Amino acid sequence: MPSVRVSFAQIRAYLQWQDAALGHLNDVPRILKKADSHGLTFISVGPSFDKGPTELHFHLESGSRLSFGITLRESNGRCSLVAYRFQLNLPENQSPSFYRFDLNEKAHKTPLTEPRCHYHPGVDNVRLPCPALTPLEVFDRIFMVIEQQLLGADTR
Repeated sequence: MPSVRVSFAQIRAYLQWQDAALGHLNDVPRILKKADSHGLTFISVGPSFDKGPTELHFHLESGSRLSFGITLRESNGRCSLVAYRFQLNLPENQSPSFYRFDLNEKAHKTPLTEPRCHYHPGVDNVRLPCPALTPLEVFDRIFMVIEQQLLGADTR
């Protein structure tokens, strides 16, 4: 991973670029947060656990709302991705109702039932393994794949 400073700038730029395409529906400088604690940096938008729409979510054209939290560790001139959770809640009457991409901080004691990196296709108890993605790669899947399918765009 690039440094925390560069990673934060890349995330901010990506969200601002997406927001500009939406006509500035979201106030990215207000909703994008960064906090440091005990050698870790947390970058987030919206609530950690989505319990309904808020003004702190990133709202998409389809009516979906995005919240996420990313944990980075920077030490000895290197930056590593520790964990993340991206939750995309789809508009009502969509199936599945949400997608969640998780990278857990540590491996679970039963990695076959809870892989360290996985996604939930609308069911909390279903965890499908996936490769560890960078935050920008998760954004690409949300904005370029899922959102485009919701809008009915031809993504070929």
